[in-house]
Amino acid sequence: MIKVIFDHVLGYGKVSTKDFIYSDPKGIALGTTYLKYLEEGWIEWDGYWYNLRSVRLRVEEYQPTKTVKKLSKQIEYTTHVVTEFILDYLRPIYEKYVTKHGFERDINLEDFIGYDCLLYYHEERLIGANIFKIYQDVTGKAFVSYQFLWDYENPKLSLGSVSQYFECKLAQFLRCEHVYLLGGYESASIYKADFKGFEFWTGKEWSTNVELYKTLCKRDDNI
Repeated sequence: MIKVIFDHVLGYGKVSTKDFIYSDPKGIALGTTYLKYLEEGWIEWDGYWYNLRSVRLRVEEYQPTKTVKKLSKQIEYTTHVVTEFILDYLRPIYEKYVTKHGFERDINLEDFIGYDCLLYYHEERLIGANIFKIYQDVTGKAFVSYQFLWDYENPKLSLGSVSQYFECKLAQFLRCEHVYLLGGYESASIYKADFKGFEFWTGKEWSTNVELYKTLCKRDDNI
């Protein structure tokens, strides 16, 4: 069960010329039925749960393209728990990733300490990573992908797509039914619909309507 709270101090609104109220709703978990929360569109961050236009992949339906499988043979990966030591290596890669996309993000990488990660190597050089968390309750397991990063020094490697392949491969090994890809907003998230097994949370149900999802992401750009 999740208790929903609203922050009316950080929230804001307009009532004189239009009715618009934003109050930053978020949830507090009152139990450990984590897969139920994920199933209803909630994603955890920093102790709270947020209901998003969440995106997930059905692991049993995901299939990499022939190109991705070929490229994956050039990449080696290892699994680790995120520590300060690992973050020292990931910070410069994260900075390159953010700069490449022009993201204006204020993410504290230290918040990921204790999470799991895949470290990606090409020709024995660390080039990227994926930070994730496995949620588990009595009903099963789920793989939540929190942060991908890549230095982009060799774009032909298509590490984003290769990473998705490795994530689903690991999720399948761990017997997770879904890989959750956080929220799907703006054109930067359209690529998530290109993977087989794609679904997004409408607020009422999980939808496989790719065209609707892409339309919503493009609409976000104009808000």
